[in-house]
Amino acid sequence: MNTQEVKIGVIGVGHLGQHHARLLAEIAGAKLVGVVDVNEAGRELAAKHSVPFYTDYRELAGKVDAVTVVVPTFLHHEVAKFFLERNVHTFIEKPVTKTLEEANDLVSLAGKKQLTLQVGHIERFNAAMIKLQSLCDNPRFIECQRMGPFSPRIQDVGVVQDLMIHDIDIVLSLVRSPIKHIDAVGIPVLTDNEDIANAHIVFENGCIANLTASRISEERIRKLRIFELDKYCSLDYANQAITLRRKSNLEEKIIREELEVHKAEPLRLELEHFISCIKERKKPLVTVEDGKNALEVAVEILEQIKHNQPNRR
Repeated sequence: MNTQEVKIGVIGVGHLGQHHARLLAEIAGAKLVGVVDVNEAGRELAAKHSVPFYTDYRELAGKVDAVTVVVPTFLHHEVAKFFLERNVHTFIEKPVTKTLEEANDLVSLAGKKQLTLQVGHIERFNAAMIKLQSLCDNPRFIECQRMGPFSPRIQDVGVVQDLMIHDIDIVLSLVRSPIKHIDAVGIPVLTDNEDIANAHIVFENGCIANLTASRISEERIRKLRIFELDKYCSLDYANQAITLRRKSNLEEKIIREELEVHKAEPLRLELEHFISCIKERKKPLVTVEDGKNALEVAVEILEQIKHNQPNRR
């Protein structure tokens, strides 16, 4: 194992990127060496962590072993490709890229260079989700709800690539069967993109997943329900809590259990994993192929939404 610190920079230190910088300044094995942002407000964050501030990501070239890319989606490919071409390990926030062609390009480049390229599907690192993975044997029906208030911060993608893609990735990781059919609907309400959407996914093994995402809801909901032949699991991402309901072997009744979950900050676990993958040269839990697969399903959902979209007056 490489005992040297991984010199890392954060590109984009807005709402989420500032937390990347905070954690990477603390994580063992990582050494934060710079932050990049087009907004001068990033200069204050850089000063807080006693690292250089840059307004152009290209200025990090030659100074880093790794970067985290926390910029708008349409810039993911451009920025990640720049660093991969220079043999820099790269973490990209979800969705992996804007288009499948861009994702395929990064898959090819990372493979050719044999670099760590991890995609930021953070719910895989939620402590409750980690616990749930060991409980699910054969999901038959999955219901996902991801809703929250409107934020003008996200303008370049709709709710499918902004929020629903988290659940797409989780569902694909749980079911592990080819998709047979997708039907989806969605409408724009406050933006030019879809702000509320529902997708019905049927897998070849018979499992059905129903995903609902909204960014125009008053209440913030992040929930997952999984039904199997003998049990039902309910997960609350926000509270990192799992409720298990199962049939009693002795009596005809349902037993309800609140499972113990050792709570932790998912982003910290995610970035610690990225650093360990670099140092130990191991495959990330969420690979660029996983990111591409989630994007492929999101693109199909968007096509279905477009096809089913009622004509607007």
